[in-house]
Amino acid sequence: MTPTADIVELRSATKEFFSRSGPQRRFVALNHLNLTIRRGEILALVGESGSGKTTTGLVIAHLLHLTSGEVYYENRPLSQMTAGKKQRDYRKNVQIVFQDPFSSLNPVHTVGYHLMRPLIVHQIAANRAERRAAIFTLLENVGLSPAQYFFDKLPHQLSGGQRQRVSIARALASNPQFIVADEPTSMLDVSLRIDILNLLLDFQSKGLTYLYITHDLASAQYVANRIAVLYRGNLVELGDTEEIIHHAEHPYTVQLIQAVSESSLVLLKGVTREEAGIPDRCPFYVRCPLATEVCNAVAPSLVENTSGHWVACHHPM
Repeated sequence: MTPTADIVELRSATKEFFSRSGPQRRFVALNHLNLTIRRGEILALVGESGSGKTTTGLVIAHLLHLTSGEVYYENRPLSQMTAGKKQRDYRKNVQIVFQDPFSSLNPVHTVGYHLMRPLIVHQIAANRAERRAAIFTLLENVGLSPAQYFFDKLPHQLSGGQRQRVSIARALASNPQFIVADEPTSMLDVSLRIDILNLLLDFQSKGLTYLYITHDLASAQYVANRIAVLYRGNLVELGDTEEIIHHAEHPYTVQLIQAVSESSLVLLKGVTREEAGIPDRCPFYVRCPLATEVCNAVAPSLVENTSGHWVACHHPM
């Protein structure tokens, strides 16, 4: 479907963490992040480990609180939807699928129990018989058929792909408008990943919106309408998927694409937090092949170089 108005917006979203032992140290996971997600689209948030992708998803899902800034859902600030019915309504409409389906499912409870809980909490279906029928429909919709076979299974009795389908079904149980999909295929065999991605696309065609978190630009290209590139909590590039893949302008994005093309996800030179933590310069300065003195002195702003293509770089490629 064609994406329309924004459904989720982050305005100057900042999240800081502090060490719990030894000398107190501050780590900025999100640095004044501004990002909008359009209704009906799949926005892929890409970057290497530690870039702030999962933190962004947890903030949107209201599982982490921002240090400063705000999350807006349908133009309403999340800070005003944190209690009672408003909070329940938000959690009904905004769900999350975690990276590891085994750790996100309680090992002592059945598939039926996991899917029954959101139906009870959000008062979906009038009685147990209707809820059971709704669960069977959910299981069939995510490709677990016959549903009766899976209803009484425990998580350890399922394959990795089946567990992830149960996790997706649980997220869908409350009839949400928006889902954070946090690396939903990274724990699966390659042969199973395309099935899960096609499942996401199928539900997008029915009106669902996603934030798709991944380090894999190949899967982002397959499912996403737009790609946002995050580096150490900073949005460095944003645009339509094919534009980013074929005409990337930020050196970091170019390196990520090269990493995929060379079948490697570990091509990038490491950097310490101290090196990256100087606030007045480009966060990618110490790793950038194009860096100059201006990059060391001034942090670049996110600028729209071509229609819909934004990049934060003094020397776009």
